[in-house]
Amino acid sequence: MHRHEGLSRGAFLRVGAGALGGTVVGVLGTGAAGAAPQPPAPQGDDLGFLAFGAVGERATLAFYRTALKTPGLFNAAERRTLDEARKAKRTNIDKINAVLGEDAVGSKDFAFDLPKSAFTTRAKAVELGASLEELLVGVYLDGAAYAADPGTRLLVSRILTVDGQLLAALRMMKGGPAAAGLPIPLGVEQAGDALDKLITVPGSPGGG
Repeated sequence: MHRHEGLSRGAFLRVGAGALGGTVVGVLGTGAAGAAPQPPAPQGDDLGFLAFGAVGERATLAFYRTALKTPGLFNAAERRTLDEARKAKRTNIDKINAVLGEDAVGSKDFAFDLPKSAFTTRAKAVELGASLEELLVGVYLDGAAYAADPGTRLLVSRILTVDGQLLAALRMMKGGPAAAGLPIPLGVEQAGDALDKLITVPGSPGGG
């Protein structure tokens, strides 16, 4: 993962923190009847949650696209689930970038090199996807608890419900339970370090 124009992921997150399935898609897009959601107005560290979310959502979008393009790993029903997840990722990114404004994370801002070995078997692919979703769920949970702006907490919470469903689907693909206990909140720096270990950073040592 590499931020072009000389800005690394870590620097981007520091700047953000300091200065700044059909059904799963429906969860994000549907508000309470008669009540418009409070628009986000992130304050200070709130932008760190959104900045990581934008990067992490693009990493998982790359995962779902690669999983769908890899022949022979998933059956028809699973491919439909993965395709709905891909659509949900796109919606999540659009929601976050709308709030980030001029600091939105575009498709050309980062490059993601997923380990090819993760797509040699179905089990390895599902494990990678679940690990990526766990990072997002952890950061969104932290943001839902600690973001200063109520509108930002609401947005993060809504996206959290979507990614929680996607994580549950991947866990069931692994043959486990949809719920595996209470998720653990993760700070953006901790999650960023973990993300760097799951993917290859172009231009870094060993990253190509």
